[in-house]
Amino acid sequence: MDIAQEIDRHLQWIETAVSLIGDQSVTAGDLEEITQHDRCALGQWLNAEGSREFRDLPELELLKDSHEAFHKLAGTLVSAVEGGDESEAMAIQEDFIARSQELIGYLKVLQQKSQ
Repeated sequence: MDIAQEIDRHLQWIETAVSLIGDQSVTAGDLEEITQHDRCALGQWLNAEGSREFRDLPELELLKDSHEAFHKLAGTLVSAVEGGDESEAMAIQEDFIARSQELIGYLKVLQQKSQ
C-alpha cells in the first residue's frame, strides 16, 4: 500500500462526501455508502491482507477505530445538514475535521514505521 496515495484518496473521499452536503438529491443509498467504513479503499485495505504488515503496531487498531468513527461522523454530518440543523452540523463538522486529521496522523505513523 502506498500510504501517501491513501492519504490523497482519503482527502478526495472527503471532497466527495462534502459535495453531497446541501445536495437535494442525497439518497438513503448515498448516506449508507458514506457511513460504511469498509467500502472505501482504505477500509478495504484495513480489513484485508494488506494491513498484515502492520498488525503488531498499536497504531493499526487506532487507525481502524478512527476510520470507523470518521465514517459514522460523515453520515451524521450529512444527516444534520439535510435535516436543516445548522448548529449541530457545525459542531459535527469540527469533530469530522479533527477525526480526519487524526486518521491521517495514524497513516503517517504507519508510513514512517514502514520505511
